[in-house]
Amino acid sequence: AEYMGENEYSRILRMSNRPIFIGNIPLDASVRELEKVFEKFGPIKRVDLKSGFAFVYLESGAENAVRELDDQIYYDTNRKMRVQLARGDGDVKRREDQRKNLAKTKPTETLFVVNFDTTSTRSRDIEKLFEKFGRIVRVDMKRNFAFVEFDTIAAAQAALTEVDGSRFGDRTLTVEYMASRPGRLFPSDA
Repeated sequence: AEYMGENEYSRILRMSNRPIFIGNIPLDASVRELEKVFEKFGPIKRVDLKSGFAFVYLESGAENAVRELDDQIYYDTNRKMRVQLARGDGDVKRREDQRKNLAKTKPTETLFVVNFDTTSTRSRDIEKLFEKFGRIVRVDMKRNFAFVEFDTIAAAQAALTEVDGSRFGDRTLTVEYMASRPGRLFPSDA
Protein backbone atom coordinates (compact mmCIF):
# COMPACT_ATOMS: atom_id res chain seq x y z
CA ALA A 1 0.00 0.00 0.00
CA GLU A 2 1.23 3.43 -0.89
CA TYR A 3 1.70 5.92 1.94
CA MET A 4 -0.60 8.90 1.68
CA GLY A 5 1.00 12.15 2.85
CA GLU A 6 -0.73 14.18 5.57
CA ASN A 7 -1.53 17.00 3.14
CA GLU A 8 -3.16 14.65 0.64
CA TYR A 9 -5.14 12.92 3.41
CA SER A 10 -6.29 16.32 4.77
CA ARG A 11 -7.33 17.44 1.28
CA ILE A 12 -9.38 14.29 0.69
CA LEU A 13 -11.02 14.57 4.10
CA ARG A 14 -11.85 18.25 3.50
CA MET A 15 -13.31 17.47 0.07
CA SER A 16 -15.47 14.63 1.42
CA ASN A 17 -17.08 16.91 4.01
CA ARG A 18 -18.14 19.53 1.47
CA PRO A 19 -21.76 19.75 0.45
CA ILE A 20 -22.84 19.08 -3.10
CA PHE A 21 -24.26 22.01 -5.05
CA ILE A 22 -27.14 21.16 -7.38
CA GLY A 23 -28.15 23.90 -9.79
CA ASN A 24 -30.69 24.29 -12.58
CA ILE A 25 -33.46 22.40 -10.82
CA PRO A 26 -37.11 23.46 -11.04
CA LEU A 27 -38.40 26.06 -8.59
CA ASP A 28 -40.96 23.52 -7.36
CA ALA A 29 -38.40 20.74 -6.75
CA SER A 30 -38.90 18.94 -3.44
CA VAL A 31 -36.56 17.65 -0.77
CA ARG A 32 -37.97 14.15 -1.28
CA GLU A 33 -37.15 14.25 -5.01
CA LEU A 34 -33.56 15.21 -4.23
CA GLU A 35 -33.31 12.53 -1.55
CA LYS A 36 -34.39 9.92 -4.12
CA VAL A 37 -31.74 11.13 -6.57
CA PHE A 38 -28.89 11.09 -4.02
CA GLU A 39 -29.72 8.21 -1.64
CA LYS A 40 -27.91 5.62 -3.79
CA PHE A 41 -24.60 7.43 -3.16
CA GLY A 42 -24.67 7.13 0.62
CA PRO A 43 -26.51 8.26 3.73
CA ILE A 44 -27.91 11.78 3.43
CA LYS A 45 -27.18 14.07 6.37
CA ARG A 46 -29.22 17.03 5.14
CA VAL A 47 -30.80 18.70 2.11
CA ASP A 48 -30.99 22.50 1.97
CA LEU A 49 -33.43 23.35 -0.81
CA LYS A 50 -33.43 26.89 -2.18
CA SER A 51 -35.24 28.37 -5.19
CA GLY A 52 -33.81 26.66 -8.26
CA PHE A 53 -30.82 25.14 -6.48
CA ALA A 54 -29.94 23.04 -3.44
CA PHE A 55 -27.14 21.72 -1.28
CA VAL A 56 -27.01 18.03 -0.38
CA TYR A 57 -24.84 16.84 2.49
CA LEU A 58 -23.82 13.18 2.20
CA GLU A 59 -21.94 11.19 4.82
CA SER A 60 -19.88 9.70 1.98
CA GLY A 61 -19.98 9.28 -1.79
CA ALA A 62 -20.03 12.95 -2.79
CA GLU A 63 -17.41 12.55 -5.51
CA ASN A 64 -19.31 9.64 -7.09
CA ALA A 65 -22.56 11.63 -7.01
CA VAL A 66 -20.91 14.58 -8.75
CA ARG A 67 -19.31 12.32 -11.36
CA GLU A 68 -22.58 10.48 -12.15
CA LEU A 69 -25.16 13.26 -11.86
CA ASP A 70 -23.58 16.35 -13.40
CA ASP A 71 -25.41 17.22 -16.67
CA GLN A 72 -28.08 14.56 -16.08
CA ILE A 73 -31.75 15.41 -16.68
CA TYR A 74 -33.75 16.19 -13.51
CA TYR A 75 -36.71 13.76 -13.54
CA ASP A 76 -39.02 14.40 -16.50
CA THR A 77 -38.02 18.02 -17.02
CA ASN A 78 -35.71 19.05 -19.81
CA ARG A 79 -33.33 20.55 -17.29
CA LYS A 80 -29.75 19.32 -17.03
CA MET A 81 -28.67 19.46 -13.41
CA ARG A 82 -25.44 21.22 -12.57
CA VAL A 83 -23.89 19.03 -9.85
CA GLN A 84 -20.54 19.89 -8.26
CA LEU A 85 -18.84 20.04 -4.90
CA ALA A 86 -19.78 23.32 -3.30
CA ARG A 87 -17.14 25.98 -3.54
CA GLY A 88 -15.72 27.67 -0.55
CA ASP A 89 -12.27 28.33 0.61
CA GLY A 90 -11.16 27.56 4.13
CA ASP A 91 -11.27 31.21 5.22
CA VAL A 92 -14.96 31.62 4.43
CA LYS A 93 -15.84 28.43 6.30
CA ARG A 94 -13.60 29.36 9.23
CA ARG A 95 -15.22 32.80 9.58
CA GLU A 96 -18.70 31.27 9.35
CA ASP A 97 -17.81 28.68 12.00
CA GLN A 98 -16.46 31.41 14.28
CA ARG A 99 -19.64 33.44 13.84
CA LYS A 100 -21.81 30.39 14.58
CA ASN A 101 -19.77 29.48 17.64
CA LEU A 102 -20.03 33.02 18.97
CA ALA A 103 -23.79 33.01 18.37
CA LYS A 104 -24.10 29.67 20.20
CA THR A 105 -22.20 30.87 23.23
CA LYS A 106 -23.96 34.22 23.42
CA PRO A 107 -27.72 33.69 23.25
CA THR A 108 -29.92 36.64 22.30
CA GLU A 109 -33.67 37.23 22.19
CA THR A 110 -33.54 37.15 18.39
CA LEU A 111 -33.30 34.02 16.27
CA PHE A 112 -32.15 33.74 12.66
CA VAL A 113 -34.28 31.18 10.75
CA VAL A 114 -33.42 29.83 7.30
CA ASN A 115 -34.32 27.06 4.85
CA PHE A 116 -38.11 27.36 4.84
CA ASP A 117 -40.07 27.20 1.58
CA THR A 118 -40.02 30.79 0.35
CA THR A 119 -42.92 30.30 -2.05
CA SER A 120 -45.46 29.10 0.51
CA THR A 121 -44.23 30.35 3.91
CA ARG A 122 -45.65 33.59 5.25
CA SER A 123 -44.73 35.62 8.31
CA ARG A 124 -47.78 34.24 10.14
CA ASP A 125 -46.56 30.65 9.51
CA ILE A 126 -43.24 31.46 11.17
CA GLU A 127 -45.06 33.15 14.05
CA LYS A 128 -47.31 30.09 14.58
CA LEU A 129 -44.27 27.81 14.61
CA PHE A 130 -42.54 29.82 17.35
CA GLU A 131 -45.37 31.25 19.48
CA LYS A 132 -45.57 28.25 21.82
CA PHE A 133 -42.15 29.14 23.24
CA GLY A 134 -43.03 32.59 24.54
CA ARG A 135 -44.20 36.05 23.63
CA ILE A 136 -42.97 37.10 20.20
CA VAL A 137 -42.08 40.75 19.93
CA ARG A 138 -41.56 40.72 16.18
CA VAL A 139 -41.15 38.53 13.10
CA ASP A 140 -39.14 40.08 10.28
CA MET A 141 -39.19 38.01 7.10
CA LYS A 142 -36.77 38.70 4.28
CA ARG A 143 -36.54 36.86 0.95
CA ASN A 144 -35.19 33.52 2.16
CA PHE A 145 -34.71 33.98 5.90
CA ALA A 146 -36.46 35.42 8.92
CA PHE A 147 -35.70 36.92 12.29
CA VAL A 148 -37.90 36.01 15.25
CA GLU A 149 -37.54 38.23 18.30
CA PHE A 150 -38.82 37.01 21.68
CA ASP A 151 -39.31 39.08 24.81
CA THR A 152 -36.87 36.87 26.76
CA ILE A 153 -33.65 35.00 26.06
CA ALA A 154 -35.14 31.92 27.78
CA ALA A 155 -37.95 31.77 25.20
CA ALA A 156 -35.44 32.06 22.36
CA GLN A 157 -33.28 29.31 23.89
CA ALA A 158 -36.28 26.95 24.17
CA ALA A 159 -37.31 27.68 20.58
CA LEU A 160 -33.81 27.16 19.20
CA THR A 161 -33.40 23.87 21.06
CA GLU A 162 -36.63 22.43 19.69
CA VAL A 163 -36.90 23.96 16.20
CA ASP A 164 -33.29 23.85 14.93
CA GLY A 165 -32.95 20.81 12.67
CA SER A 166 -36.70 20.09 12.71
CA ARG A 167 -38.86 19.58 9.64
CA PHE A 168 -41.11 22.39 8.44
CA GLY A 169 -43.06 21.19 5.44
CA ASP A 170 -40.51 19.25 3.41
CA ARG A 171 -37.54 21.30 4.61
CA THR A 172 -35.13 21.02 7.54
CA LEU A 173 -34.91 24.36 9.35
CA THR A 174 -31.71 25.93 10.56
CA VAL A 175 -32.14 28.21 13.57
CA GLU A 176 -29.35 30.22 15.21
CA TYR A 177 -29.07 33.09 17.62
CA MET A 178 -28.60 36.35 15.81
CA ALA A 179 -25.06 37.55 16.29
CA SER A 180 -25.63 40.94 17.87
CA ARG A 181 -23.96 44.05 16.60
CA PRO A 182 -23.33 46.99 18.90
CA GLY A 183 -25.95 49.73 18.54
CA ARG A 184 -28.25 47.58 16.49
CA LEU A 185 -31.12 45.96 18.33
CA PHE A 186 -32.89 44.33 15.40
CA PRO A 187 -31.75 43.62 11.82
CA SER A 188 -34.15 46.14 10.27
CA ASP A 189 -33.14 48.90 12.73
CA ALA A 190 -30.35 50.13 10.46
